[in-house]
Amino acid sequence: GSTRDSRLPTLLVSGLIRMPLICIGPVCIPVTALLPVLAYLCGPIWRRLPPGAQKSLLASWEAYQAWMQRNVWDVIGWRSKPKAAVAKATAEALGEWTAEAVQARLGRVLSVHTQEEWEAAKTLTIETEFALVVDFTAEWCKPCQAIKPFYAQLAAEHQKTAVFVKVDVDELEEVQAEANVVAMPTFQVYKRGKLVDHTTGANENKLRAMVASACGQS
Repeated sequence: GSTRDSRLPTLLVSGLIRMPLICIGPVCIPVTALLPVLAYLCGPIWRRLPPGAQKSLLASWEAYQAWMQRNVWDVIGWRSKPKAAVAKATAEALGEWTAEAVQARLGRVLSVHTQEEWEAAKTLTIETEFALVVDFTAEWCKPCQAIKPFYAQLAAEHQKTAVFVKVDVDELEEVQAEANVVAMPTFQVYKRGKLVDHTTGANENKLRAMVASACGQS
């Protein structure tokens, strides 16, 4: 009831309610990433349920998600993204992803904010000799934040051969799904528009080796 809801901020601060993720060593996996597995395992049971029962369960699940958004995620800052907010990239924003514009910003980690910018970043690897190194990250992922300075260091070291970008998986869920990213941080390398290498986890040695190989320094 209202008493339980009013205690929520205190519970969150004290750590009694945590974000829905599993962190194992240098990797964080959102619990939501496990839902497709559960759905697959429960498929035979679901298909045997009468339509009325399926509809009732779906309605209950949607109501539960709405309650969690309102009473938990909004409280801790996980605001839901309005569908309209996942907008098309402006012409000005896409202009920052031309070969000339990107080369002027080499040595820094560039942020990808839209699907169009993601496609433009991959297109760069077709139009130029640069490799594209991608950091799939999240604000709530401690291993992601821990390796962030090292990733920025690599971007500075390899500015003549690679473009370094980061993708916030909460901001670009479609890109995360397209790239088959389940755990964070995940690092990928693209050449000629294709994925050529990847590594998962906040492991500096593995990340450095992958980048060196992509830049022809292995």
